[in-house]
Amino acid sequence: MKKALIFLSAVCMSITLTGSHVYAEEPQSAAWQGSGATVYYVDDVNGNDKASGTTEQAAWKTLDKVNATTFLPGNKICFKAGGKWTGMLHPLGSGSSGAPIILDQYGVGDKPLIEGNGAEAAIKLDSQEYWTIRNFEVTNRAAQRGIRQGIFINGKTDGITHGITIEDCEVHDVTGENRRSLDTYKSMYWNSGIYVSMPGRSNPSVHYDGVLIKGNYVHDVLTSGIRINQREDFIVDQYHTNVVIEGNTISRTGSDGMIVANCVSPLIQYNLCYDAGALGNSSDTKIIAGLWTCGTDDALFQYNEVARTVLFESDGTAFDTDWGTGGVTTFQYNYTHGNQGGFWLDCAGINKDPNHIKTVLRYNVSVDDERYIIRAGDMPTELYNNTFYKSQGKLDACFGNAGKNHKFYNNIFYFESSPDWASSVYENNLYYPCDANPADMYAVSANPQLVSPGPAQDGMAFADHFKIQSTSPAIGKGVYIPDNGGKDFWGNELNKGSYDIGAHQTMGVGLTDEDTYVFARDFSMTQGNRGWYYMEAANGSYQNMTWDDSQKKWKGSGAFNLIWAPGSMHPDGNDTVLAWKAPKAGTVQVVGNPKKANLGNDGVNVKILKGSTQVWPGSGWQFIGGSDSTGVSHNVTIQVKKDEMIYFVLNKNGNNYNDGTSWNPLITYNVVEKYSLTSDFSSVQGSRGWYYLETASTGYQQMTWDSSVNRWKGKKQYSLIWAPAQLHPDTSDTVVAWKASHSGSVTIKGNPKKVSQGYDGVKVKILKNTQNLWPENGWQSIGGSDTTGMAHQLTTNVSSGDWIYFIVNQNGSNAGDEINWNPVITFQ
Repeated sequence: MKKALIFLSAVCMSITLTGSHVYAEEPQSAAWQGSGATVYYVDDVNGNDKASGTTEQAAWKTLDKVNATTFLPGNKICFKAGGKWTGMLHPLGSGSSGAPIILDQYGVGDKPLIEGNGAEAAIKLDSQEYWTIRNFEVTNRAAQRGIRQGIFINGKTDGITHGITIEDCEVHDVTGENRRSLDTYKSMYWNSGIYVSMPGRSNPSVHYDGVLIKGNYVHDVLTSGIRINQREDFIVDQYHTNVVIEGNTISRTGSDGMIVANCVSPLIQYNLCYDAGALGNSSDTKIIAGLWTCGTDDALFQYNEVARTVLFESDGTAFDTDWGTGGVTTFQYNYTHGNQGGFWLDCAGINKDPNHIKTVLRYNVSVDDERYIIRAGDMPTELYNNTFYKSQGKLDACFGNAGKNHKFYNNIFYFESSPDWASSVYENNLYYPCDANPADMYAVSANPQLVSPGPAQDGMAFADHFKIQSTSPAIGKGVYIPDNGGKDFWGNELNKGSYDIGAHQTMGVGLTDEDTYVFARDFSMTQGNRGWYYMEAANGSYQNMTWDDSQKKWKGSGAFNLIWAPGSMHPDGNDTVLAWKAPKAGTVQVVGNPKKANLGNDGVNVKILKGSTQVWPGSGWQFIGGSDSTGVSHNVTIQVKKDEMIYFVLNKNGNNYNDGTSWNPLITYNVVEKYSLTSDFSSVQGSRGWYYLETASTGYQQMTWDSSVNRWKGKKQYSLIWAPAQLHPDTSDTVVAWKASHSGSVTIKGNPKKVSQGYDGVKVKILKNTQNLWPENGWQSIGGSDTTGMAHQLTTNVSSGDWIYFIVNQNGSNAGDEINWNPVITFQ
């Protein structure tokens, strides 16, 4: 029994496409103008190739007759419903603009079936344009795997191939090729269930213009589901235009789900991709992804559902930004679940396009995507307002120190177990029930009150379970992100006055917590909103900047006196100044981490004032080097009066080149006193009570800061400490120490663990002065392959001046001994 075509009900209606993607609906009954408006009929039972073919009663019979005919613009070739033909359907001729040649069915019943029977394709067009193929069932079975398609469009090499539409077809049981390691043109990348390609390379005068692949059901094919590319591989030729792939269902492939290459601004939307790789195997298929792009410019993936992509040797993610991607690649409003390798793969750094800007992943819902959120890569990436739900599985965000250019804002991390956050940037995310990432100094730790979270089911509608309720603590706590797409996963408009965390924007009215102020979260186009003012220093005083709506930036008198979201500043001849006005008297903690965003040149100077009194650093300016993307953290506690001003001042140093600086102050009344190595990490000994040491014959000695590599270094080559909380011992032990500034009871939490697997492991312990706190005696061993480690949580009393030492010993050798250990010390 033939399987029914499954796709979103939304795409059963005509979809209006904006921007450069414009497709007119073709007339279904009106006669075409001109001599080519003939309709031909093909009947596998009652047809006769000697007949005229122009009426149902005088229909042709065989593919041979159709394939021997050169058709004219406006012709239609209709195959009888329920009929079956064996071999390759390869009609000749081209249509024209406004008068395509159409392959379709007539009559009532099952789609006409073309059985390729091992041919190059079941349906093929070669160097032809302006064709529409619709309402066919296609198979292409063979005894052995090989380069083989269901529907194959082979573009011209002497001009632009226009107007290709493939819609409402069912393609299945194609014995294609799914072996990755074969030679070029013979491997799995050179065939697909629906394959739109061209020989050689594309260029401005040789490429596709106008490809619509819509509403097809591609399933149980041994190759990939849908692919568009050129056949000269691994070359950044981005020329195919007006490419739209929408409303298709891909299920049970032998390799990838969909690959889009060599296109400018392709639109991939409303597709379902289930069980990509289900017919593959680890030894042959090796690595795949669900929906991915390479060699494209400004690709947009939206409203897609991707589920259960298979992880073989590597990858196995729902999405992938791969080699040669230029501009901004965007994944938005997608629902993913159960993908074995995770949510997204970053391979944009391979064969890097010099015009690559970033990947944006926003307002997506990811449910139990296994292993990783992100796999590999360190290309510029923004991940904001996504909802990530995980009930089990490995939760690493990325590998090791990769991902330093991946920035997470406004995401919900609903994780049942504690993830390894690696080295990406996290700001203003919500965490539950797992502990917050210690590096996220603006974290929200609370139950997001999702409607009914749980194991995923197929269908976009299931994402409704991951909306937030009207009393959620995520409401109003989001950072303002410019150019955010304008709506959330469910189509709700984004209100510039209030942003929620996660993929759901409610109609809530904003913040209820009036004791916490975060610049990026509170950013506004109005002076004084939430107490924040956007200013510059001029003539010994401060003056307000002006909002420039076209650039979404606050602008001062200098061309580069700028402040913009989500926490960015740039000085010019005048200092750029962010100011905050205290709404009430009290004690406030002022936390932040100014750091260079644009690397290079002579760096910047920063300082914090309360009124005219400097509060940080102790005097003068804090210098931040031209390439210092780590920056310097501040954490000061001060008394403020009602309406007293705090000024965050940014100075250009020598010149204003590349002086863009990230600075996102957090101001909190009556804060819990907490110390975290990750968030407090500094290039200054003793900052926030932390010291960076190694053992010596006389006890402990201080390490030296090496600004060229942003690390603390001891006397031995591998005695190292670096951000976010990485320690490596040598023949001397590596030691992080914390000195109590006052007496009290403290809780000490942490989880030392190996960063990578191998070798003989390390030993760790915690001392208070000279007394063992953990373990009770001796050392705690962490095996060479133990990337889970051993968690500790203990409570002890400290007096002012007491030392807590976190010590790492190399065990037998120092090979592969890097560990992650982020102690968090909280006064009770």
